[in-house]
Amino acid sequence: MRRRMKGYFTVEASFIMPVVLFLYLLIILAALFLYCRCVISQDNFLLGMRAGSFTLGEENYGEVIYGEAEKGGWQAEDYVKERLNYKRSFYPFFPSVGGECRMSMEAVLVQTGQKALKGVIAKKVQRLNPVDRIREGRGKGNA
Repeated sequence: MRRRMKGYFTVEASFIMPVVLFLYLLIILAALFLYCRCVISQDNFLLGMRAGSFTLGEENYGEVIYGEAEKGGWQAEDYVKERLNYKRSFYPFFPSVGGECRMSMEAVLVQTGQKALKGVIAKKVQRLNPVDRIREGRGKGNA
């Protein structure tokens, strides 16, 4: 007794293949989301480090934006916001939303949101004055 069934693999494949393709698409979108989150987090950290090293030269270290010196000075917060707006175009599918920078004497906090994410991506970077660090080390007899 031999049965002849034609096409049952085609019917099963028509149910299974869309599910498999959907899972592949879901994995790819999750990878893109995590990639964008990591890049935004890295940019926040680097901007925090850079903003923490900005000075107007009064502490004998740091970076100065010379084109702004004639205009009466500049603020690191404005620089960070400008760079966050510039970087926004480089994140492909889940760009950053908003952004702010808070500076204190001890640390710099850079926060941005991400599209499709309710929370914020925040990086807090400690401000270090290398001149003071060297003086501390020499004062303890290490240099």
